[in-house]
Amino acid sequence: MEPLGWVGTVTGDITGSIVIVENPATFPGTTEHFDESFIITTTDGVVIKGGDLGVFNLKMFKFVANGAITEVSSPDWQWLVGYEIHFWGSADLSVTPWHASGAIRMMAP
Repeated sequence: MEPLGWVGTVTGDITGSIVIVENPATFPGTTEHFDESFIITTTDGVVIKGGDLGVFNLKMFKFVANGAITEVSSPDWQWLVGYEIHFWGSADLSVTPWHASGAIRMMAP
């Protein structure tokens, strides 16, 4: 069985694609508490890796997560390692495949 995850597009100061893979989650009440890793590949081929912990509201279909960038493939982008990240957005689970949209903010430590 393939791991649960998301594939998407990144736009803004960094452009490219993102793959998010979820690790096993817990489901207390009406929320999912998740642990995931992500890989952003910029349009120039730079690979940015990291992880985050978050909460998905199973009634409102909104999510929020915090984490950090742990690895970057280019020496010119090494300054990003250690940056904190904040994800937020919402998901539409009524369509197949599921669709999520949101934002990612990267902040200097």
